[in-house]
Amino acid sequence: MTKPQSLADFNCVVTGARGATGSAIKDYLLEQGATVIGTRRGLPGPLEAVGEHEWSVQVNMSDRSAVENAVAQILSTVSPVQAWINVAGGFRTGISVADLQHSHLHEMMQMNFFTALNGCAAIVRHFQSQSFGRLINFGSAAVDTGMAYSLPYVMSKAAVTELTLTLAQELRGDVTCNIIIPSVIDTPANREAMPDADFSTWTSPQKIAETVGTILLGSMNGEKLYV
Repeated sequence: MTKPQSLADFNCVVTGARGATGSAIKDYLLEQGATVIGTRRGLPGPLEAVGEHEWSVQVNMSDRSAVENAVAQILSTVSPVQAWINVAGGFRTGISVADLQHSHLHEMMQMNFFTALNGCAAIVRHFQSQSFGRLINFGSAAVDTGMAYSLPYVMSKAAVTELTLTLAQELRGDVTCNIIIPSVIDTPANREAMPDADFSTWTSPQKIAETVGTILLGSMNGEKLYV
């Protein structure tokens, strides 16, 4: 397929499109003229038109078969898809290493790693078949530094980083996979979780959305983009 020349030429899937970061990315892409298919958490449901260039589908991103079914729905209605942006995820803190249980690790891996893995696995063959696609995952700067009382979260984001770097080496043609690594994203949920932090040092969702646009129009692959 012909490489899109502007963001207006893209059909993009944004997972977790109702969250603070996902909605900022969705709104930015819509403002640029792109068509956006947003996923929202919940039991599987039909693809719904929200506006002229916006669609929404309810899907549990940690369920591989549900994600594959959602992708089939999307591709039968909005095709080709040229970008898949894995924003869906979650954050939990407050558990020391000494108190850590397997269930804490399982929760974060499901929320952050498996949601990203399922999205990548479900769309990558479509990208390869058309010799074009942009996959974007989200990591965390805490992978480089550690974060007290947050080991399950940090481990899940480290797994997403390795997923990105490995998949980037497997791709062929003009298909890329990169990872955006924010410090802490300035969202209401994060402010509530860390009320004593210095919010001025955090990354705004708008800056992340602009970074997404840069990746979509570029050709970088296997890169970590710190914002």
